[in-house]
Amino acid sequence: MISENLSNRVFYSAKLPEVCPESYRSMTAILDKYGVRHSSLIAANDIWVRDFMPLQVCPDRYKIYDYSPDYLQCKKYRHLVSDPIEVCKANDVSIDEGLGLVRIDGGNVVHGGTKVIMTSKVFEENPAFTVHELSGLLEMHFGAELIVLPWDVNEIYGHADGIVRFIDDDTVILTNYCQVDPKMGARFKRILKAHFKTVHELEYDVKNPYRNNWAYINWLQTDRVLILPKFGVPEDEQALRQITQWMPEYRGRIEMADASDLISGGGCFNCATWTTYESFPMELDLFL
Repeated sequence: MISENLSNRVFYSAKLPEVCPESYRSMTAILDKYGVRHSSLIAANDIWVRDFMPLQVCPDRYKIYDYSPDYLQCKKYRHLVSDPIEVCKANDVSIDEGLGLVRIDGGNVVHGGTKVIMTSKVFEENPAFTVHELSGLLEMHFGAELIVLPWDVNEIYGHADGIVRFIDDDTVILTNYCQVDPKMGARFKRILKAHFKTVHELEYDVKNPYRNNWAYINWLQTDRVLILPKFGVPEDEQALRQITQWMPEYRGRIEMADASDLISGGGCFNCATWTTYESFPMELDLFL
């Protein structure tokens, strides 16, 4: 798959400026500062575009999947479910007709170049497949090794992008899970260490931990700048210092953006953006 550090264009819902004006202004000001192209997506029903927009597996191939999140199926939230095909059509992105058979949330796909990390919720969402069948199908379409972390059922979304991110194919950063749930954090580390040479782990030394301090891992990454969320708490500076140390290729190009209104909705910058690498016009494949 396309590594996130190659992304050179950022998309977000046209609803974002209204729903989260401070986060929108702060994020787009930084993108403008570094000359990163960014655009809004019309026809999206909510702001969490990462979850339903296609997965880019190579410069000219994008994978559409079945977006039917279980946490949005009740009557109260059903109107928030976006139709990926309709969103792509409304934004002049060519796709083949039809629906994918594999149910995925894009936020549960964290990818480097040759590896992809997901939580095991993907198996719960696709009972028609055995674990072996679905793993093979995902690896075939991603063109990458699939690494599966256990789903922490206390977190209903089951998204890997709130747990771990890539530095490179040999190195990842794990959020501060061991400070919140030591048993689950240890399981994550054990699995990741079997696939990566180095597993960095965020830690915070604060008297009163901020309840959303997991969210620094949900950064926005492009080829020119790495944007971390800022909440006005002591963990801001500690997260910046640790990530700057572990990602020297971004030194001098790591910025913090106000994410206070964004986090109130349960996500952060990666959740609210769709990033792509563009070298020529996009064409989408269906995830079959």
